[in-house]
Amino acid sequence: MLKNCILYFLLVFGLSLSGLSCAAKNCVFSDDTISEKSFSDNKSVALYQLFPKKNEVKGVLSNGNLFSVKYWSCNHYGKHSFMIIGPEMQTIPDELNSQVIFLGGVSLSEAELNLLVKAIERKPLKLSNLPIKLNISSDGFNEFYIQIGIAGEAIFVEIKLYKG
Repeated sequence: MLKNCILYFLLVFGLSLSGLSCAAKNCVFSDDTISEKSFSDNKSVALYQLFPKKNEVKGVLSNGNLFSVKYWSCNHYGKHSFMIIGPEMQTIPDELNSQVIFLGGVSLSEAELNLLVKAIERKPLKLSNLPIKLNISSDGFNEFYIQIGIAGEAIFVEIKLYKG
């Protein structure tokens, strides 16, 4: 069961980041967007591995969920975080909003996290068989959204923001 969830994670995660690698291929990443200290000091992160050349962190959160965070800063600024929840689906519908905020706390700045929290307070996320997307309105970002989907026994949560 867990093996299936990990396979789903790898498949969906690989597909979700394939577009990012093309867009950022020629970028020189800014060192100030990601630091090992922000993950080593974060109590929400149980295990992580930093990939400095890719400006990416992958690991396990303290709640047992797998996560990945990718930052880029070149001509544009952006963040893409991804989490897999499962296979314990029974309690997830009641915890979905707090799980999304949990991922935001690991990957977003304080100001970005505040925007995310306010958007969820205005329109709480409800798990559905169909993928759901919540766009977060902000003059500071060209794109800022939360996307959630179910694959097998796992739930995938994606937070993406982009500023041109």
